[in-house]
Amino acid sequence: MPPTAIVVPFHDVPAVVTARRRALTSDGADGMPAHVTLIYPFVDDVDLADDEFRRLRGVLAAFAPFDVTFATFARFDTQPPVLYLEPEPAGPFLAMIAALVEEFPPFPPSGGVHETVIPHLTLGSTEDAKTLRAVEADVGRDLPVHARVDDVAVMQHGANGWRPRDHIALAPE
Repeated sequence: MPPTAIVVPFHDVPAVVTARRRALTSDGADGMPAHVTLIYPFVDDVDLADDEFRRLRGVLAAFAPFDVTFATFARFDTQPPVLYLEPEPAGPFLAMIAALVEEFPPFPPSGGVHETVIPHLTLGSTEDAKTLRAVEADVGRDLPVHARVDDVAVMQHGANGWRPRDHIALAPE
């Protein structure tokens, strides 16, 4: 069965962000909203039970909602290159990731393949540098993007693509 993902979704981003993600990322094409990933892969969908949700709620209850701004582009020098927006501040995302990894050590971010975790909102991935520059120009017209982080989504992947299985509210202020 497919693994789930724990993400901070951003549904109120400009339409150009959603359009570019759908065109230039496999998860965007498959219905995953603009987001910052906290943990992926997470528990396989069929194995995700009440106990994991209770533990997730317990971990995330320690975090208050916060405001975030996306104003800066960056790239991962991978093949193909990945263009993303940097969240500011990044600290709350890193703190949530650390707390989740402490509670669920078998599920490090990105399966543990990266030494350093960099919170980001992926816009696209392609070898075509011209396309990435066009994405920067298109999205750049709507920057900065301001958003409120007040919940986390547990996303599952199925025949109809990525869908939220549950939303977990951050603790009230």
